[in-house]
Amino acid sequence: MANFDLLEAQIQDRRIKVPMVIDKDCCVQVIGRKEIEGPANLAFVDGHFESCGEKVKVDLALSSQHPEWLSTTILPGKVLNTGVVYVDLIITSKTGVRLATKTNIPILWHDVLPSPGAEPGDIVQKHDFHVEGFEKVSAYCDCDNKLRLLLAVVVRYCVVVASERILRVEAAETFC
Repeated sequence: MANFDLLEAQIQDRRIKVPMVIDKDCCVQVIGRKEIEGPANLAFVDGHFESCGEKVKVDLALSSQHPEWLSTTILPGKVLNTGVVYVDLIITSKTGVRLATKTNIPILWHDVLPSPGAEPGDIVQKHDFHVEGFEKVSAYCDCDNKLRLLLAVVVRYCVVVASERILRVEAAETFC
């Protein structure tokens, strides 16, 4: 009589957790806004900026300080992201002479993405983040007759939401 060691007798149940994509958005565009006090020598007259009676340009530029992700929170059915982009405010004359600069101004951005099936504890991957541009700087005078500048930045990124699921594997050898 012969003994046979059947492979089926060595098969063991293993449960392995793997991420499963439950939602993805390949193009999220968000606008972050901030209001700051304008320089003392700057005025907003008839829809344009002036300094000492002459027209000037007021522009935003990306700062040397890199943008940052501040937080990601998952609520049932929603993903909340918050970040900051640092900008420089540059005031130049019409001939291109730089008159003033304020650097590293933080502009916060925040979004709420609907994500059916997302639950706290899921995995959120963000990628391909870049600053698309800036809205034209605008201004108004507040109740105290102080000039307030309105700054805005447009960012774009992609997001993938995954949830850990148990994958059942039948294996002939044990895993470490």
